[in-house]
Amino acid sequence: VHWTVTLLVFFGALGMVAVFDLFGKDNLRDRMTMPWKRIGFATKIALYYSIALVAIGSIAYLLLESGQGGTIADMGWTGRITTAVFQSATRTSGFNTVDMGLIGTPMLFMLIVLMFIGASSSSTGGGIKTSTFAVVIADVMGTIRGRQHPQLYQRTIGTTLRSRAWGILMFFIVGNLLGTFALCITEPHILASSDRGFLQLLFEQVSALGTVGLGKNFWSNVIRSSELFIKLLSVTYDKGCTEIDDLNLIEFLVGFKKNILRFKISMNDVVDMAIVDARKNLLDE
Repeated sequence: VHWTVTLLVFFGALGMVAVFDLFGKDNLRDRMTMPWKRIGFATKIALYYSIALVAIGSIAYLLLESGQGGTIADMGWTGRITTAVFQSATRTSGFNTVDMGLIGTPMLFMLIVLMFIGASSSSTGGGIKTSTFAVVIADVMGTIRGRQHPQLYQRTIGTTLRSRAWGILMFFIVGNLLGTFALCITEPHILASSDRGFLQLLFEQVSALGTVGLGKNFWSNVIRSSELFIKLLSVTYDKGCTEIDDLNLIEFLVGFKKNILRFKISMNDVVDMAIVDARKNLLDE
């Protein structure tokens, strides 16, 4: 059951564009006759980054929660691996098989990062989306390497696309900071507790804005205003920001197509100018 849910959540977080590209009948038939045919650019981002996030989360869970007092310390290695992969893959769906209140602080922080990144575009998951994360990482790596135009899978990323990716990232950072600040005001008793008060509030805020729903024994201790505030964040993101992020990927892909088209148009202009010059030289002669 665990692995079935894990696979369903993983492919659901990939998004419809990637799923149709990977498992569409026509695409599968084409790859059987033409094995060298590559998957689409959007599918590469969704698939490769999703696998990387699940792998990083699973390894971190095994290392951080297998020690004495950890949530999987009493399990065998099969159970440990299953639980680690399950918790890492379901970072976008809200399923959990362990008590979130017993997870150690380092792994709790790792889950906050995974929920913040979230799923891929055209999926029902939240977060900044893997496409935004991929552009930001490519831009940072391009800056470190001194490249004027950073690349992602051998494709140049335009300035507009980079600005949009950083804008979405900043929107989520500021949104989570403001939300956590509001919870600090409305929930001073949780903030004053010795059991990771601030980290608990941050975890619930990121979980709400990312429409995840992983609770850490939180709801029994909050006042009504905080409960309504967190639910409002979840609904607002689900109705608005998901569409923005999905549109961002569409514009991301259209941007590359426009650049290619712009290049073709510019090359046609050069050819036309050359033909006009040749005709003019012939007339002069």
